[in-house]
Amino acid sequence: MKYSYIILDDDTKSILKIQSVMESFSNFTLLGSATQYDDALNLVLEYQPDFVFLEINPISTSSSLSLLLINELHRYLKKTPKIIAISHDSSKAFEAVKYDVLDFLIKPFAISDVRKALLRFEKTIDVPVIRLNPEPRKLQEFKNSEPEEAFLKEKEISHQPISLKEETISDKPLNDELFSLLRNEIAGLKEALLEMASSQKSEVNSELIVNQLVKTIEEHLPQDNITVDLEPLLSEIKTISKDSSLNTKVKEEVSRNLICIKSYGDYRFLELDEIAFLKADNNSTDITMNNGEVIIAFKTLKYFEENLPNYFFRIHNSYIVNKNYVSRVHTGNTVCYIKNTKTQLPFSKSYKENVELIIAQLAGSDFKDI
Repeated sequence: MKYSYIILDDDTKSILKIQSVMESFSNFTLLGSATQYDDALNLVLEYQPDFVFLEINPISTSSSLSLLLINELHRYLKKTPKIIAISHDSSKAFEAVKYDVLDFLIKPFAISDVRKALLRFEKTIDVPVIRLNPEPRKLQEFKNSEPEEAFLKEKEISHQPISLKEETISDKPLNDELFSLLRNEIAGLKEALLEMASSQKSEVNSELIVNQLVKTIEEHLPQDNITVDLEPLLSEIKTISKDSSLNTKVKEEVSRNLICIKSYGDYRFLELDEIAFLKADNNSTDITMNNGEVIIAFKTLKYFEENLPNYFFRIHNSYIVNKNYVSRVHTGNTVCYIKNTKTQLPFSKSYKENVELIIAQLAGSDFKDI
């Protein structure tokens, strides 16, 4: 099935880059591009594509491209296209989520990032699913079924019954779709295994998982009726365990005093010792560094409370503080002061014991009242 798209970006080089990447996906057609807000709005209203690449943080503010375009589309279109937001940084990622965009891509993005976005797009569309091990039923149920008149007119074929023979299924488009589906599933499996292999919480026997997967495909796939060569796919699956093992070795060489904030393919590595405090913001968390920079992580404060080292203390439903950046604790006003700033963090009675621990650990055994 063909899908249409439009590129809205004030950077012509970026438009050419996206267009080049999209050429790898034959079922997507480019309808046009625009660099200015008014032209962009008119283009979308005229062609009404299936989805749009929208730059939400343009190089030139005069282009006026932004997430506000989405609100404008809702004013005129009964069915608005899916939006894939793009930007050169992640500063507007959280804002994009509020606009319910389909995906958010950071420039420069790899073809794998685009593939995931397109798969997510296709998942929202009602398309048939090919299963390796379908529910048992006879193909004779579909014999002598007649296609709809609209389909006949579009394809210019005669109105004849379609007869399927159970023992011969070798339609090339079906094989290509199955082949493509397998490749996408393998890519997802590879990413999952690599992520599991790099986890500190568990060891993964990726070789065992891969061998089981290869065996399942070989047992259930009707090899005699498939015209495509599946050996390259099976070979690709077998290499996953090697990549997973290599990933684990590389991980051991990385400093353990780091935390990785991942957002739509953007990996941000933070030194734990440079984090001053964390603040809850609905289902995300604002991480404030010792230089005042604030970084958004799409994890709850509860997640960080369970995974940060023991020198981070939860002092409030909305705050976690690094004790090493506490310069003053005022129990009367129930606030903690952050070193070298004017920031005051409130603490609540339910976390009073944690505040007392901060005081005790900072004061030390030889503490003296002056």
